[in-house]
Amino acid sequence: MATKVELSGKWKTIAGAVKKKYGQITDNDLKQVEGNLDQLAGLIQKKTGQTQKQIKEFYEECCGSVDSVGGQAAELAGGAGEAVRERYDKATEQARQGYNETIKTVAQKPLASVGIALGVGIVCGLIIGTSIGAQRERELSWYDRWKR
Repeated sequence: MATKVELSGKWKTIAGAVKKKYGQITDNDLKQVEGNLDQLAGLIQKKTGQTQKQIKEFYEECCGSVDSVGGQAAELAGGAGEAVRERYDKATEQARQGYNETIKTVAQKPLASVGIALGVGIVCGLIIGTSIGAQRERELSWYDRWKR
């Protein structure tokens, strides 16, 4: 059976399981014994007639399921973190390789690189200028466009 320190963090789970299994135990009953498993066992025994052995098995069932779910969640989170790290490292390496190739290409063919950069700049400028001009054209009324 788990220690009281371990169970203190699982009280809500245990209380929920108690309410689900033993419907005759109320929220007020649970507030009176909050965190004290011995008092909770006495309350369950008094209200339901369960034996100490049955109550102990119930506690172990509650705590075992909580531990297994918590363990699975921690395992999944660790695996997800590792996958993210691997993808980040892979993307970093690809970016580094691309940067190194660009530097190498510019060093080997500086004039061609400047020409390509100039061409790309002109094309981007034309695209942006055209989109701005098209936006202004849409702002004119049909009569103003017709008069042009």
